[in-house]
Amino acid sequence: MLFKELLGQDKIKELLMLSVREERVPHAQLFLGSKGSANLALALAFAQYVACTNKQQVDSCGACPSCVKHQKFSHPDLHFVFPVATTNLVKTKPVSNNFLSEWRALLEDNAYFSLFDWLKHIGVENKQGLISVEESAHIMKDLSLKPYESDTRIMLIWMPEKMNVQAANKLLKIIEEPPHKTLFLLIAESTENMLATVLSRTQLLKVPRYSDEEVKNYLMSRGVEHSKAQMISALVDGNINEALQLAEHAEDAEENSLHFVQWMRLCFSALQVKDIDKLVQWSETMAKAGRENQKSFLLYASNVMRDALLKNYGVEKM
Repeated sequence: MLFKELLGQDKIKELLMLSVREERVPHAQLFLGSKGSANLALALAFAQYVACTNKQQVDSCGACPSCVKHQKFSHPDLHFVFPVATTNLVKTKPVSNNFLSEWRALLEDNAYFSLFDWLKHIGVENKQGLISVEESAHIMKDLSLKPYESDTRIMLIWMPEKMNVQAANKLLKIIEEPPHKTLFLLIAESTENMLATVLSRTQLLKVPRYSDEEVKNYLMSRGVEHSKAQMISALVDGNINEALQLAEHAEDAEENSLHFVQWMRLCFSALQVKDIDKLVQWSETMAKAGRENQKSFLLYASNVMRDALLKNYGVEKM
C-alpha cells in the first residue's frame, strides 16, 4: 500500500518516512487507533516503504519488484499474524498461515475492516478470534529463517490485544531482542488487554481518528453524494469502515426518520394504553431488516436522541 492511498494522517506519514530515511526505525512499534482508523493502513504503507528499493522523498516508488509484491500483500519477508478460530476446513489449532488468502483478499477490498468483519469473512463470526500459543511457535520459526529478498523481515501483528497470555509470554524475549534486521509492527485498537511487558517493549504511535469533514470528503471521493456523505460522517465518529458500510447498505435519512417517528409514537402509545402488540410487531419487522440497515437505524436514532438532549439542556454547541 502506498502512503498516498491513505486518507490524511500527513504528520504521521512524514514521521514514519523520516525514521526510515534517517535509519532510526524502532525495532517494535505499536500503531494504536480506534475502530475504523488508519492504523492498519499506515502499518502496511510503512512496511512497503521500508522494503522499497527506490524510495522517494514522499512515498514508495510503487514500481520496484518489492513494491509490486507489497501491493499484493504477498512479499515473502512480510509476515502476518491475526486472530483466528476453527472453521469447517481448519478444525484444530488454527494459525494465521491457514487463512492468508482470505486475509489478502479482504485487505485488497478494504484496509479499515473490523475484527467482526474479519471473522465473518472467514466464516467464524460466532466464535472468538484469538492469537494462540501455536501462533507464537510459528512466529519463532518464521523469524529463525534469513530474509528472502529484503534486508528487513517485517512481522505485522494485527489485534495483539487478542493474544492469549501464553502466546504473549512466549514472544516477550524475541520482541525485546529480535533477530538482526527484524521489525515488529503491532496494530491495536486498545491496550487494555495487552500485557504491560509487551507494551513496554514497543514504541507507541497514536493514530488519531478521522474528522467528520475527512470522512465526508473520503466518501464523496468514492462517489457518494454530498448530502448522504454529510449525514453518514456525522454518525460514525471517524470510523471509515462504518462509513463505507453505511454508504453501501444504509437506508436513506428519510426512511430512517420515518422508522424513528413510528417507533417513538408506538412507545408513547404503549405507555398510555398499556398495549404493546404494535410495538412488538414493529420490533419483529425491524429484526428482519438486515444487520446493516439495523445498524444504520440505531446510529440515526442515537444521534437524534443525543441532539435532542443537548438542545434540551441548552448545549447545542456540543
